[in-house]
Amino acid sequence: MSWRTNGVVVALRNLGRKTGANRLLVAARGSAEYEDRFQKAMLSEIRSGDCVWDVGANLGLYTVKFSEIVGAKGAVVAFEPSPTNFDRLKRAAGSLPNVALVPIAMGDHEGTVEFTQGRDRDGTTSRVVTDPTDRTGGSINVEVSRGDHCLTFQSVKPPDVIKIDTEGFELEVIRGLSQTLCRPNLRALFVEVHFGQLKDRGLAWAPAKIEVLLENTGFRCTWADASHIMARRAAR
Repeated sequence: MSWRTNGVVVALRNLGRKTGANRLLVAARGSAEYEDRFQKAMLSEIRSGDCVWDVGANLGLYTVKFSEIVGAKGAVVAFEPSPTNFDRLKRAAGSLPNVALVPIAMGDHEGTVEFTQGRDRDGTTSRVVTDPTDRTGGSINVEVSRGDHCLTFQSVKPPDVIKIDTEGFELEVIRGLSQTLCRPNLRALFVEVHFGQLKDRGLAWAPAKIEVLLENTGFRCTWADASHIMARRAAR
């Protein structure tokens, strides 16, 4: 387990979020620079012919980039549960022959979950609702499924690389990938960890649990920055 998920560090981080110090640090660095290392590492990991799962594809920014890299012999499977975001995702990537769009939330069970659309312009804060009192802007029911289940019943290709950005639902996503994580062809996962959202759900311990789940299935975890895990298959 890394120092970033140490209980004391997580408590200090949550204090910084409460006081606004975290926002000041991100603003000082610039939002583009904040994710720059993560993006470069992720894109450099993907190869021509790969299958990439884009979990929480949003409007398709990464979906399109992945499609270009994997090429005609590769595939991208983009999962996005928000109907509003999904319509924009279709406009961005629906015509790409190597992209499959799947309008579901990925999680740790099959069924439906409540979902709320983010009020920001790009819909990036859209998320699964786990607190019955948290229905800012209203909510809808969307389909949820385990990644393991999708391999069989959505007829999607098994991934070589997975990107996960699910606004505080990342632990459930990874739990639903227990069998997929053991597939030897899966080389790497790139996960945005939403510490604040997890704490608000009473899951402040979840980032450490995510690390343990990944490491126990053969991945070595490093952090690109304060919120992004890069998990690569450990050499045998």
